[in-house]
Amino acid sequence: MAVVGLSAPASAAALTEITSFGTNPSNLRMYVYVPDTLAARPGLLVAVHYCTGTGPAFFNGSQFDELADRHGYIVIYPSVTRSSQCFDVASPAALTRDGGSDPVGIKSMIDYVRARYPVDASKIGVTGVSSGAMMTNVDRAKVH
Repeated sequence: MAVVGLSAPASAAALTEITSFGTNPSNLRMYVYVPDTLAARPGLLVAVHYCTGTGPAFFNGSQFDELADRHGYIVIYPSVTRSSQCFDVASPAALTRDGGSDPVGIKSMIDYVRARYPVDASKIGVTGVSSGAMMTNVDRAKVH
């Protein structure tokens, strides 16, 4: 009796750090996940981590990459470098359009991806947990 195992096709898609992506006044780190197969006009999701978290931890603890594989969209995982590992959601710089701080870095990440992929501008979204959820309120008003 022969046993034949079928395995899923190998995937080259991986979380990748981008080190030079544009204006970044608060020194955020950028991680991006691009699935092997993109939709013709892919969406873009910004997944913002919780306090004490990181972009890679949020990647590992969520299923956005699996959903991206299934639906062909790109995911950006911003990562805070300050000691609190919380996003700036309250400073005047963060709350003023183009004022500086984390929203400017996140906008630069979006612009970087849009310059390299045919992202559908009507399909750009942001989601987050804890501090990241608070940042979604700031980002919705500041990064589009």
